[in-house]
Amino acid sequence: MNVFNINNILPLMNVSALDEVTMFLGKIAGYIWSMPLVILLVGSGVYFSIRLIFPQFRRIGHSIAVARGKYDNPDDPGDITHFQALCAALSATVGVGNIAGVAIALHAGGPGAIFWMWVAALFGMVTKYAECTLAHKYRVIHSDGTISGGPMYYIEKGMGSKFKWLAIAFAICGLIATFGGGNMVQSNSMTIAFTDQFATQKFHHSTPLPKMNNGKETLKTDDTEFIIKTSNGKTIGIDISQTKTVGGLLNIINCHPKNMSHVVIAEIATDRNSIEFTDLTDGKREFTLVSPDGGKLLKNLGFVNGDGDINKLSNGKISTIIPERLLLRAVLGIAISAIVGMVIIGGIKRIGKVASKLVPVMSSIYVAGALFIILWNYGMIADSFYLIFKHAFTPTAATGGFAGATVLYAITWGVRRAAFSNEAGLGSAPIAHAAAKTKEPVREGLVAMMGPLIDTLIICTMTALVIIITGKWTGNADSSVLTKNAFNAGIPYFGGVIVAIGLILFAISTAISWSYYGDRCAEYLFGRRAIMPYRCVYVVALFVGAIVQLEFVWNFSDITLGLMALPNLFAIIALSGVVISLTKDYFSRKHVRTN
Repeated sequence: MNVFNINNILPLMNVSALDEVTMFLGKIAGYIWSMPLVILLVGSGVYFSIRLIFPQFRRIGHSIAVARGKYDNPDDPGDITHFQALCAALSATVGVGNIAGVAIALHAGGPGAIFWMWVAALFGMVTKYAECTLAHKYRVIHSDGTISGGPMYYIEKGMGSKFKWLAIAFAICGLIATFGGGNMVQSNSMTIAFTDQFATQKFHHSTPLPKMNNGKETLKTDDTEFIIKTSNGKTIGIDISQTKTVGGLLNIINCHPKNMSHVVIAEIATDRNSIEFTDLTDGKREFTLVSPDGGKLLKNLGFVNGDGDINKLSNGKISTIIPERLLLRAVLGIAISAIVGMVIIGGIKRIGKVASKLVPVMSSIYVAGALFIILWNYGMIADSFYLIFKHAFTPTAATGGFAGATVLYAITWGVRRAAFSNEAGLGSAPIAHAAAKTKEPVREGLVAMMGPLIDTLIICTMTALVIIITGKWTGNADSSVLTKNAFNAGIPYFGGVIVAIGLILFAISTAISWSYYGDRCAEYLFGRRAIMPYRCVYVVALFVGAIVQLEFVWNFSDITLGLMALPNLFAIIALSGVVISLTKDYFSRKHVRTN
């Protein structure tokens, strides 16, 4: 049986202007994140790993020692400690990328995508070492003692003034990217997961489906399939046998992530045999779900009674994504905007303090929930890893709501989402690490190297195992909703609560850290007078991200992050000699000193 896949339907439907823009951005993102960029990202890590003799294995002990404060000197120039710098960078990466990004990788590329996330992260550790070492080496210390650093500075100062155009290009891309990956994606994923977990529907959301028709009808295994009819007459089956409530039914048939920003109603057709879906934003009919048994399924679900009349519906309409739900997302958007705004006004010192307290707490809660589900289902761990390794090199067959994926899809989506989860090679993390208190650039590079280890190799892996173990990766859900569904399956209801609350904390911390990245880019381009106006626009964009279409913000984010990566990767390869020289000098000393 072919199952519902929104990608099969979109080209056949009349879509709004936003939908058209979203699909256009998706095509651009696909071109940018094609194999050349994938090879460049991973290849850079391979190159530095060979030249530096695999520091991700040899130097990890020293990295931990530096991060723990063994070599901290309060008299060294800088704004934040090594640990605060690591937390500030991690707060920008640990979050949506680990919760929603992993789910997207699994949904698009299958279990094999997780293997390629590991590959990208393992070599990304050394890429991050290189870029953060350079950022600290070429940082600028202002007269008031504050620090500015990042790719735009090591491009201009390290490669020379003739490459200032490249530094400007990075700063422009970085400034725009803050409104994607660091801003709208965060508020959007948070509000979607929160409303999906807590928002109720008007029409009998929690009512068990078999009891809808006065308890006289029960769902049978052969009475659980709707048929989707598209504009060209194509039919696609959608199985609802795992749904136990009206709310669950409505989520399956209409709450696809690509439609989450819409206010949509489902209306019983006049023939009492189908449900027609209409987008209230433009009045266009999207698709029709037909009961293949002459309306029996609709009767069993309680939407139509034995006389053929519509049961308990207001004007024959079922609100699915009701205006109140969209309003809740708007309220959450205002709340997160206000919280982030109050923190970022204080600059990197306040950001570092908040991040150093928030990141360990929120990571511990999320990891504890994931570990509980994994260990409770310990017998399935080996099978889950087998699926990951198997489909890293062989195509993933279609199953359930999963449309199947080629090996190329697994590679590209794995690396693409790994880059979003740990930002290695993108040039964002060096901006935070440049502010660390130390005279040794290598030390901060070593601290930065721990980032991909924590956020991708540990936390992303746990998320992936939860999704695979619970079997939810084969469903129709995507993004944070998929992760929420998996946690709910592992820990009924409370698992979804952990994800929803975790996303709120993660989104706040990530948005806070990315605002600092934008500060530095705005400062480089327009001077310090541009920082406060930028922060105001940044806060407003958080609210916009909370209410717009999910696919739109992810595509926009992928484009801007990809454009950031290109000038940054070119620069760190061009300056690889500096990285190698600094590394040899640091580790050639008989004793590592504190100054």
